[in-house]
Amino acid sequence: MDVLYYIGGGSMRSNNELRYSLRSLEANGKNIDRVFIVGNKPAFIRNVQYIWVEDKFEWWKNAFEKTKAAIQAGISDEFLLMNDDFFMLEPFDAEKYPYYHKGEMSADSKEKYGLVVANTKKVLESIGAPTKHFGVHCPMRIEGKKYLELEKYYSTPVLARCLYGNLYVKDAKEVKDNKGEELTDGETGCWSSRAWLQDDAFNKLKEKFNKPSRWEEENV
Repeated sequence: MDVLYYIGGGSMRSNNELRYSLRSLEANGKNIDRVFIVGNKPAFIRNVQYIWVEDKFEWWKNAFEKTKAAIQAGISDEFLLMNDDFFMLEPFDAEKYPYYHKGEMSADSKEKYGLVVANTKKVLESIGAPTKHFGVHCPMRIEGKKYLELEKYYSTPVLARCLYGNLYVKDAKEVKDNKGEELTDGETGCWSSRAWLQDDAFNKLKEKFNKPSRWEEENV
């Protein structure tokens, strides 16, 4: 199974979040084939399928456009969607990685992200679909053909993961999202940083994943 990262700009750690995410993927992942990186490409990256896509839209649509570009470029029919701030702490099989949600989506928020969540909930309600929050900080298995069907909803701010999960996923477990300042284990086997990589957590990642992955140049 192929793996997709879509990358934006503005890293506070010189893209080392991607470096250690890839190392955690190699250390703990099974049945992983190619890695696709769409967007920005850090200098240390090698042995990946790279696609340049400019950020022309709001963040929610940029994410959709980058994923669509990978699908159109021939990523595997089903692929694992990763973020550069996902760190896999336990062994997992990419082809069997479970689906997770964190309960019902909120319909009331004044925050930028929360407004998109609330709008996605309204869209799902309007078509009689469930409204679980699939924005858990962990990988998600995606079928490309189904993902492309989501484009018809993109005239308004929406979250692809929540649309996809509620429309196409039949079996998902509710979990507590494992995102925070301290590097901790969780039910998903994945950890993500709340305030991007406090020094203590960053040092723990460097210690835990101290071998370069096949997707990075050494000494870069």
